[in-house]
Amino acid sequence: MKTLRRTVVAALAAAALLGDPADAGATPVTSVPPTVGYQGRLTDASGHPIDATVSVTFAVYGAPTGGTPLWTETQSVAFANGYFAVQLGDTTPLGTTFAGAPRYLGVAVGADPEMTPRATIGSVPYALAAASALSAPPDGRFGASTSLAAAGNGATCTLGAVWLTAGSVAAGTPAAGQLLSISANAALFSLIGTTYGGDGVNNFALPDLRGAAPNGLTYVICATTGVYPARS
Repeated sequence: MKTLRRTVVAALAAAALLGDPADAGATPVTSVPPTVGYQGRLTDASGHPIDATVSVTFAVYGAPTGGTPLWTETQSVAFANGYFAVQLGDTTPLGTTFAGAPRYLGVAVGADPEMTPRATIGSVPYALAAASALSAPPDGRFGASTSLAAAGNGATCTLGAVWLTAGSVAAGTPAAGQLLSISANAALFSLIGTTYGGDGVNNFALPDLRGAAPNGLTYVICATTGVYPARS
């Protein structure tokens, strides 16, 4: 029988919680590593550290005891004086395993039964900050009473160009996610296609920028009259 002396239990919730930075001036997170580090020390029943390569099965549960694993994988782990370090998710993607609820890590070495108790999985500072940002109320300065301006035609604009207006009549079409006819707007359709919706056969959608507009203002797009953009 072997015993595992856990010296470090890495935080596994970070990948699930990362989102928009809490600080609006922070650099946005563009990618999240798909694996999570876990370290520990393995000894035999007499307390002697293991020096060997052993098959180890890791499993994540939603409860400290019982239940079916939410995720599991088996790795061939090299131990040096009992110490080991692995990347969970190396062979089986973690996916949505850490979707905001408490999780517990079980470890089974070789043919031995899973060790008890399971390790409670914690968090890390960046994950906590991300969770705070995700749960924060929306910024009240944006998205209220927007797209108030009526569509209108002003000076010649470039098709697809977007700008913000405070006027009651916009020199363009309010960008509110509405559908336009492809046959009547072929030039604009050739630029944005169905990026924002529509069936691509009879109609296509404009971007819906109402939630991004400061309160009382309107984002408009040059949609119906304008010049086709040139590369030069």
